[in-house]
Amino acid sequence: MPYSFKQRAKTAAISFLATWFARLWFATVRISIVNGDVYDRHFRQIGIPHHVVGASWHRNAIFLFYFFRNLGDRLIMISRSLDGEIAAGVARRFGYTPVRGSSSRGGSEALQQMIDVMNGGQKKYLCGTAVDGPRGPARKLKKGMVAVAMQTGALFVPMACSGNRLITFPRAWDKTIIPKPFSRMTIAFGEPVAIPAGLLGHDLDTLCRKLEDDLNRLTDTVDQKCGYLEAGMRRSGQ
Repeated sequence: MPYSFKQRAKTAAISFLATWFARLWFATVRISIVNGDVYDRHFRQIGIPHHVVGASWHRNAIFLFYFFRNLGDRLIMISRSLDGEIAAGVARRFGYTPVRGSSSRGGSEALQQMIDVMNGGQKKYLCGTAVDGPRGPARKLKKGMVAVAMQTGALFVPMACSGNRLITFPRAWDKTIIPKPFSRMTIAFGEPVAIPAGLLGHDLDTLCRKLEDDLNRLTDTVDQKCGYLEAGMRRSGQ
């Protein structure tokens, strides 16, 4: 990235502090898992290792990013912006391998790089990015990670999280949520979906709409379980 020395030093310092702060903050949060067998088999890789695309909405990205910090080989797509440079620094400190790009800058190249890495060796990767990111519209699925799953044989696993005491960023396009200290978060996993190879056109569009609906239902269900109503109220216009 063509950044100046001052920019690189600043982003390195911020990413270090952000990592340290996230560890302190989120370590106080208790976590409950819904469908723990899906988590064990497909994320902790208990059994036969395989590629996984973990799919969630952008609003959940910060806490899920932290939650998966201790798993195995992980790829994550992060934008090429200067803010993305900070996020990439945090990702590396949490053990991720960042792939740089987004739907607005270098997205197709980043997706192809992710596919090449996954198909290029013996390792089995957990990979993902928010499937409505990086700029929305919120809770509308984009096809990029579906294509990654289709071309690598990865299972596409819906994920959602919510909590009993959340901070919501109301001006963010995705209404980002993070848990308050010493609160509880619930993370729910949906049933894995195998994406048929060579799916195109109307068939691909139909599958993407189904995956979007499934992910929205999972998100609404975990919100209701935790008593978090804001997201559902905004979607229904109440």
